Amino acid sequence: MPEHNGQHPVATAPLAHSWPQMLTEEEISFVYMAIVGHPSPSREQLLESGIDAHLVDQASRMLHARGLLVIAADGTWEVPAPDIALPAWAADTERRARAWRATASELHQVYSAARQAKALNSENRDIGTLADIASATATITAGATKEILCIRAASRRTEQLLLDPYNSHREIFRNAAGHPINVQAIYDPAILDTSGTLEALRERIIGGEEVRLTGPIHFSAIIVDEMAAVIEFSNIDPSGSGALLVRSRPFVTALVRIMRTLWALAVPLSSEAAAPLPSTAASRDAIILKLLAGGATDSTITRRLGISQRTVERRVRHLMDSLGAETRFQAGVEAARQGLV
Repeated sequence: MPEHNGQHPVATAPLAHSWPQMLTEEEISFVYMAIVGHPSPSREQLLESGIDAHLVDQASRMLHARGLLVIAADGTWEVPAPDIALPAWAADTERRARAWRATASELHQVYSAARQAKALNSENRDIGTLADIASATATITAGATKEILCIRAASRRTEQLLLDPYNSHREIFRNAAGHPINVQAIYDPAILDTSGTLEALRERIIGGEEVRLTGPIHFSAIIVDEMAAVIEFSNIDPSGSGALLVRSRPFVTALVRIMRTLWALAVPLSSEAAAPLPSTAASRDAIILKLLAGGATDSTITRRLGISQRTVERRVRHLMDSLGAETRFQAGVEAARQGLV
């Protein structure tokens, strides 16, 4: 609930309206706080405390509809325990929000047809900003039923996703029916150079996302049920310009094939790789090899392990020589082939 400044609004005569005035969440929350803070709340008690009658009447009806206040036939009030009523209302709101998001594509088709535009299923649409990218992504993922595939470059949008403090990375992604969605994501290991991203990936793994690393990756894409995708290039243009919402089946199929190819080449970021720092040289070398196979730079490995870059360079050279590898990536792949990681 939003906070209020604690001062009661001065009681005034209700304004004349030809239609009911819509209340803000802050106003509803203010009335709710006044109700739960009184042992025997009533309409009369709130009016006596100086709260406007129109605000009391409108807010109490809203709270009643949400199950946060019971208004009996005789007008008396009963307040359900907030620790039960609030989570129940929040869960119902989330369920209805998922259902609305799931119908967004179908409603847009009706919208387009009514305006003699192409049906959305047959068009690709330009997206111009990071905010539009986020909105388009939310639209198509809300309609997911089985699978979401992600290709994530080291871009501004990927940083936004991983570092947003309001993102609940541990939350399992579910479809409109409440069933878990299979989420697979490939990240460019260069993203690990940004502080906080590894911790976010750790949380996403806990939430059920399968995470792999490979690179370099030159664009980002979110593909839903092999039916729709959002492609963006904020690694090239940080404004988000040039992004596309794609529903062309051949285009989406091509993206799925790219994803499957990259997935086969990528290295899993397992729970061990995302766990606290290793305590032995062997476990440290295993993480180095795993990150090498994913294309990680020395600075990325340094940040992950909390050791000096010179130490990383020395260990990488030793591991390459031990495996007979000529390149860093080859060392990681050879280690995987031998079952060392």
